[in-house]
Amino acid sequence: MTTDTRKLVLPASALDPVIQEIQRHGLADQETGALLLTGQSDMHVLVVAVAGTAGIVRGPGLFTVSAVAYDRLFTFAEERSYLVRAMIHSHPEEAFLSRTDRAYSLRVPGFVSAVVPTYATPPADPASWGWWRFEQDWVPCTAPIVDPALPPAPGRTVVFDEEGVREY
Repeated sequence: MTTDTRKLVLPASALDPVIQEIQRHGLADQETGALLLTGQSDMHVLVVAVAGTAGIVRGPGLFTVSAVAYDRLFTFAEERSYLVRAMIHSHPEEAFLSRTDRAYSLRVPGFVSAVVPTYATPPADPASWGWWRFEQDWVPCTAPIVDPALPPAPGRTVVFDEEGVREY
């Protein structure tokens, strides 16, 4: 059996902070998101970076990250030899890539984008989210492997925004 080396592998413990943040903002009728960082040579998620406040705009049907906030996260990743591989964000109801998502998400070959539906009561199973990979356009892909045997992400959960990257 061959394994898709482009498929993310998540420790089960990495899901909790993502779901908690999505629900917290979803109950306030706001979209939100997080990015997943891996090591250089594989797709095992080592860091979950949830969005903070400075340079982050949230609302119903709206989640944006400023260039400065992205720069802080990508600098953090580069300094620690991580790669930013995926973004997860929430929608109020359905899991789909909106026209805005398609146009303004990080359009880098191999980058993965996921949408978590029903943000006030987000499903915990990533298989029920929508998943896409950017090739020359966004194409549907399968959910990551969730491995309960993996230890908690050694890189931890962090918060990123224009003020930097800090422990969650």
